[in-house]
Amino acid sequence: MSKYLELVEVSEGVVVLRRSDQKEAPLVKIEFSAEVKTLLNGMEFDVAKEMIKSGIETLNSDIDVDALDDDVIDSFLKKDPEDRVVH
Repeated sequence: MSKYLELVEVSEGVVVLRRSDQKEAPLVKIEFSAEVKTLLNGMEFDVAKEMIKSGIETLNSDIDVDALDDDVIDSFLKKDPEDRVVH
């Protein structure tokens, strides 16, 4: 298994994060709609890079679960992914 990850724009508006030795199996795929591509005006790769960076930073951050409200924890952990809305 490769030690390196690469962020690659595989086609216009489609950016993937993959292991450098597994080209056909991306770990993450970000695909921008035509409407968003128009709004981003060629900055899709930069936005995707920041999205991935933010996700990695979130995973690496220390979360003080004891400080969170029990209802918040329950609603976060027990909801189906289809029900999650991020604003």
